[in-house]
Amino acid sequence: MDGWTVVLITVGSLVGLAMVGLLVTFVAFAWAYGKVHENMRFAYDDVTVSSCRLDTETRRPVAGVRIASRAARPGTYTVYLAFRSRAAGSGKAVAAGKRTVVVKDLPVGATASERVVGPVAVPGSPECELVDVTFLSTASASASGPPAP
Repeated sequence: MDGWTVVLITVGSLVGLAMVGLLVTFVAFAWAYGKVHENMRFAYDDVTVSSCRLDTETRRPVAGVRIASRAARPGTYTVYLAFRSRAAGSGKAVAAGKRTVVVKDLPVGATASERVVGPVAVPGSPECELVDVTFLSTASASASGPPAP
């Protein structure tokens, strides 16, 4: 064989090994990422808007919020709601304000229900939307068990 053939075979082999190495690295990363995140949960999954109605006296929207804690430790849930009014015939929802509700130190496995009243009166039927939920553990680190390795 001449020198160029040996160089091409060597370079081709090195490129092939690099590609296989990249593929193995990607597969290993995907597997590790899946293992780390397989039991991941979000506080948003613990909260539902159980009802949305119009208060007949004040004409303000009223939302029923239900929190079923599936967290590993007790904690405080902060729930952000947006209220809208669906005016008759418009087809579009008109913003009617926002409210925040805080449920402090909810125990593991407990359920809490809150009633949240919108800030302004609305002309049409109300819409109550869950915008965001945050969770902050109120358990001390020593009360929750030994630290993970």
